[in-house]
Amino acid sequence: MTQRNAGTTSEEKKENKDSWVVVIQQNFELYDPSAYHTRLKKTSIYKWPNDLVIASDVNWLHTPQMASLGPYHIGKEHLQPMEGHKERALYGILARRQVSLSNLVSSLKQVEQELRDNYDDLDPKLPSDSFLKMMLLDGCFILEVLRCHHLKENGVPIFSINGRLTDTVVFRDMLLLENQIPLLVLRKLLDIMQRGEINNDAYLNDLVCRRYGFESLPIDGPCSHILDIFRKCLIWGRPTEEQPTSSVEGFTKPVFLQCEPWLNVIGKGIQRMPLAIPIFVCRLLGKQVSKPGNMRSAMRFHEAGIEFKKAKRHSGLNITFDRKQGVLTIPYIGIDDDTAATYMNLMAFERMHPKLIGNHVVTSYVSFMDELIDTAEDVSLLCSKGIVRNFLGSDEDAAKVFNKLGDGIIDCLDDELYVQLQSYVASDWNAARAYLKRNYFHNPWSTLSLLAAIVLLGGEGQCIPHPRLRPWGPEQL
Repeated sequence: MTQRNAGTTSEEKKENKDSWVVVIQQNFELYDPSAYHTRLKKTSIYKWPNDLVIASDVNWLHTPQMASLGPYHIGKEHLQPMEGHKERALYGILARRQVSLSNLVSSLKQVEQELRDNYDDLDPKLPSDSFLKMMLLDGCFILEVLRCHHLKENGVPIFSINGRLTDTVVFRDMLLLENQIPLLVLRKLLDIMQRGEINNDAYLNDLVCRRYGFESLPIDGPCSHILDIFRKCLIWGRPTEEQPTSSVEGFTKPVFLQCEPWLNVIGKGIQRMPLAIPIFVCRLLGKQVSKPGNMRSAMRFHEAGIEFKKAKRHSGLNITFDRKQGVLTIPYIGIDDDTAATYMNLMAFERMHPKLIGNHVVTSYVSFMDELIDTAEDVSLLCSKGIVRNFLGSDEDAAKVFNKLGDGIIDCLDDELYVQLQSYVASDWNAARAYLKRNYFHNPWSTLSLLAAIVLLGGEGQCIPHPRLRPWGPEQL
């Protein structure tokens, strides 16, 4: 009897062992690669990849602080107080627009599957009623928040519970990748509310652009959600509320600007001389020319002779380098408490969304700025050029923002731009010119002294420097 039971157990184990093989075979026969790729194309709202969550080590970068939108963070205790305001948003729309609640629900029900397909990690067991209620309340809430400058309730702006702070935090929550709802929800609600009287895409784009401080821009193609609109605004345009760069207009201009024509003439003359003469000049003035290494930070680029310039409006995130003039042009950015969260979520979206493969514009920009900003001195230099405006407590804090943004992202530098910069700073002549400009063209007397020294050297012709002043050692003779 015992042997029979043992034999049965062995047979059962073999059957169980083979069963998973059968299941895999059946699944393989049913597998349709095209169905997976079709679903992938419809997806636009994702959870952060685990490695990015670990690298950031800060939950608030991807977790809403005040308002849960969509299914990923719904039900969290600290977000419950805002649920009542979502209902107020719906009631306000029903009262003002005189629209039917059933019409709003029906318009969303018609596209329910399309809305579900937007989510990469949606629980398939989520009931239809719960999903549609969530889309309706969140959609009405977003529309009211976006238009709250024009809407008032008893003299108090809607959803401004304790003043402007609440308003600002909600806007920040609306830019989190895990906290998005499909823009289709807002389009369908507007169809009912506006009765087809406006172009919904243009209207929504304009609302989002203006609420986040951008000029209204024509955006090609339909957007997936608010974060997608914000990204396109950032790439194609620039904020409207940036402060003007502090200027020295009206005051005494730097002496170098007055002497620049002379410097160019002198520079050409020096280039025609034997290489030993400019090196000797720099040695004579107390500084030996050394070839720069692999330079990356703003201060080191500056020391190597590269000038920084703020880009013109509508330059987006485009960074350019004029090799002839040695000028690096960078778009303006304001650094505040929400900068890290905003850019981290934009980079997560670029990484996860298949339609953006090969188009990681924001990630490339952040990678470059992370290389450019290492210390407080780098931030201070960029602030002085009007490229950065620091709203944080110190330049050190601002530097930490970009240092943190660099964690967990794949290096995505613009190779062509980087090669141009490294080639420029590797030039001995550019380094010597930068040193002269920095140390001997900042006041008239040092400028005149240098001019006299160069004239004397030119008059002496093929002079041989005194051994004590030679820039090379005996072993190089």
